[in-house]
Amino acid sequence: MARVPTEAEIDAMSVDELDAYLADAPSGRGAVDDATGTRGAAQDAAPDEAGRAAWSIATGAGRGYAWLLIIGSLIGIAACWELMTSELRLIRQPLANLSCDINPLVSCGDSLNVWQGNLLGVPNSFIGAMAFAVLLFVGALLACGQRLPRWVWWGLTAGTVIGIGFVVWFLTVSILAFGKLCPFCMVIWAVTIPIAALTWGEAAQGGHLGLTAPAARRLHGARWYLAGVMYVAVVVTILIAFRDGWAAMLR
Repeated sequence: MARVPTEAEIDAMSVDELDAYLADAPSGRGAVDDATGTRGAAQDAAPDEAGRAAWSIATGAGRGYAWLLIIGSLIGIAACWELMTSELRLIRQPLANLSCDINPLVSCGDSLNVWQGNLLGVPNSFIGAMAFAVLLFVGALLACGQRLPRWVWWGLTAGTVIGIGFVVWFLTVSILAFGKLCPFCMVIWAVTIPIAALTWGEAAQGGHLGLTAPAARRLHGARWYLAGVMYVAVVVTILIAFRDGWAAMLR
């Protein structure tokens, strides 16, 4: 740090010496003033993104995606709640008529008290409700303008991939094991698909999936098309697998 002259030394300086001193004096950027203890602008500046750990780099998302998480999660939690109450009622009254038992083809009773409905030792609806609660919290943060670190985007991407895997698995079980469709499960599938597709698009646009810039832009631009393709695949599978049941109901 440059030596600061005393008042007496300043009084003794000539005009030329004083001008030379002022010209060579530090500008104060990044320094701390001894008299006031105030910090310079460089110390107040935010750290450069390039100097941060890759997993901590944060990005936000559009309000549309945030509201999709909020609304979709609320619908998912409501469907999980109905499944939980139906299972509890079935435990108390094994012969009870459940609200989700609509007809021989659309019914949830057979899928509740079996191992497929309790995949991790607890009802699938419990796990689903907790997952949707996390998504609801994330959606609320994004709606408030918060930015999420990369590790959160990784977690969202992994979680939604698992969610789509669960949709495929339980659809297969519904066809091969139960021969029926659980209505509240289909509601959960219906909100899981767009949440997953848009999460992948937002994560790619934020640079969190390791894709090239053109590939990330294509994935983000195709996110709704991707959701549409998954919807069509589920609907076509249901129509083909249960064609005999549909035909019997229409007679």
